[in-house]
Amino acid sequence: MILEEFVDYYHKNKNKKSQAKEVLINWLKVELKNLPQKNYQKVLHNELMIAKDESIVPKNKQGENLLISLIRMTNILEEKEFESWTNNVKPKDFLHA
Repeated sequence: MILEEFVDYYHKNKNKKSQAKEVLINWLKVELKNLPQKNYQKVLHNELMIAKDESIVPKNKQGENLLISLIRMTNILEEKEFESWTNNVKPKDFLHA
């Protein structure tokens, strides 16, 4: 449920300059600064918080597991995008005349 919400947000808000982890941090900050209304938002608020230095930190072991899962998802998204990019690239594209 939470991973799906993040992936949906990622696809709507990614750009070529930001990496998936940056999009994740922005999403978490937006979600944690607003009052929770949906179930996934309530889970985020119960498991994670924004520290004084604006970093996202887990409140408990479940929050730690959630954060790890979200970071793994960003790695998967980045790998898929790189794989997609490399499928369209030929070795000659790297040769300089």
